[in-house]
Amino acid sequence: MSIEKIIKQSLTKQIDETMIPGEVDHRVRQSFQRYHEKKETITMKKRLVMMGLVAAIVLPTGVYAALNGTSYFADKPKNLNSLVDEGVKRAAAEGLSIPIDQKITDQGITIHFTEVYAEESKVLLHYRIEQQNGELVPFEFDTTELDVVGEQNGNPVYQDKGVEGTSVLNFIGTSKEDHLPFYLTDESGKEVEVGIADHDKPEGVLAFLASGFELPQPLTLNVDVNRIGKTKGNWKGQIVVDQSKAKEATKAAK
Repeated sequence: MSIEKIIKQSLTKQIDETMIPGEVDHRVRQSFQRYHEKKETITMKKRLVMMGLVAAIVLPTGVYAALNGTSYFADKPKNLNSLVDEGVKRAAAEGLSIPIDQKITDQGITIHFTEVYAEESKVLLHYRIEQQNGELVPFEFDTTELDVVGEQNGNPVYQDKGVEGTSVLNFIGTSKEDHLPFYLTDESGKEVEVGIADHDKPEGVLAFLASGFELPQPLTLNVDVNRIGKTKGNWKGQIVVDQSKAKEATKAAK
């Protein structure tokens, strides 16, 4: 058996046996699978780094500190699960996250980004998916043409004909082959290869984590969404990530 196959089997086993938040499980697994599918363009060394990143994302981070503040990251531990540790919550409560008001709208539905928290190797963004009245869109799916066999944290699980295994229908859909509707690019427009996770709910957090290197500056968040719940549309855009407090936040979170 080749070294690459041994590594893949070992990491797959590690992920399968790791206790992770269910609400990010299927998106993290998609990110994990994505790195294996890019064999033709990514060296073995880079793949090892990226697969290690995905494992790092899903490790539990312990009990949250009880901190006061106005930051979503500091005040909403129930919604953040293990994506934000005590250090991040502490840094956010100290004012090291940045309020933003960036919106991408189509079909009367808006993806609204309200806050960014950046460290030298981590970016977190709070988002809300809103109706025209400002309320959150309902967490609903259209499964008319799907053979639904169960659910995972509210997301339908379905079976494709002639395909082994099952698939999870994401609330936030994309036409991208890697199934990841959010990604980062550097100043040249090149995608930054990091671990990616999100809550895939009407409100939650996008997380981008690097391992062993600092994220480049500037960074751009790219949005490529073609479905939200039951509604098909075209939510595409770019948002510059404010990293002005990254160095200070990194120190405060330690």
